Amino acid sequence: MDRFGKDFSYLDIVDLIGYFSVFEGYDTLSCLHKHESLLENIKYNILYKYHELKNNFIFTDDKALQHDLETLLFRIAVGSRKSHSIYKNDISQVRGRELYKLLFDQGIITKEYSRETPLPKIPKRYLKKELRNYRIEDKIKFSHNFTRFWFTFITPYQEQISFGDFDLVLSEIEKELDKFISFSFEELSNRLIQTVFTKDPITEVGTYWDKDIELDLLAKTKNNLVIAGECKWKNQRISKNILNKLQKKCIHANIKVDYFALFSKSGFSKELLKNHENNILLFELTDFTKLL
Repeated sequence: MDRFGKDFSYLDIVDLIGYFSVFEGYDTLSCLHKHESLLENIKYNILYKYHELKNNFIFTDDKALQHDLETLLFRIAVGSRKSHSIYKNDISQVRGRELYKLLFDQGIITKEYSRETPLPKIPKRYLKKELRNYRIEDKIKFSHNFTRFWFTFITPYQEQISFGDFDLVLSEIEKELDKFISFSFEELSNRLIQTVFTKDPITEVGTYWDKDIELDLLAKTKNNLVIAGECKWKNQRISKNILNKLQKKCIHANIKVDYFALFSKSGFSKELLKNHENNILLFELTDFTKLL
């Protein structure tokens, strides 16, 4: 993010986050200065350069293996990212482990480890039927945002793009781009919270998931203070209702929270700004300039 702040200092923070979400990991950032908007840069520097760029995403000469790798990466890009969610009839667990290893070794993907506490094993006590086959799963992350963009939007439309037909993919990108950027906004929010707790530094931070809930942010400080957060990359203000839902999630998961943090693209409702407790931390887009 820091490099984007330096190279594109003329952009506002909304555009910087958008550019970072799409082009982090792209080889030649200097060419992005030629066009005015993010969508134009996607069109001219990704779609028009498809035949040049596609070689960066060929990982093997084995066509069957390459097909399976593309299938796996597409499912990671658009799915839950849980490590076993990609296993279907066409990719067995044995094959999946082989594919994961190849991609980990090449630095294409990384692992985000689960922090869920395993269910206690109590002698002579049987688990409920729905819990017997439950397994804690790690999540898979792309090492670079541009790779995630490629397998989210380019891979499904390769045939049309290769023939210069961009209408369908551009329509899909325009429709889904905010949803795509929201994932990067979560990651940047996890970085931002670390700039706040300087006297009691953050020692553990990241998203959190278990069998019942998912949190955009769950952090712990050196003195064991716990921060839970919700991130919203939407064109509407965060209301008290979002805070209430976050608090209920934490109660349901039996997580004792000292601070609740809300991160918003579009600010907060008047009610939330006027009536929030001291343990409620509100972050707007201007706060993200600290990451530049």
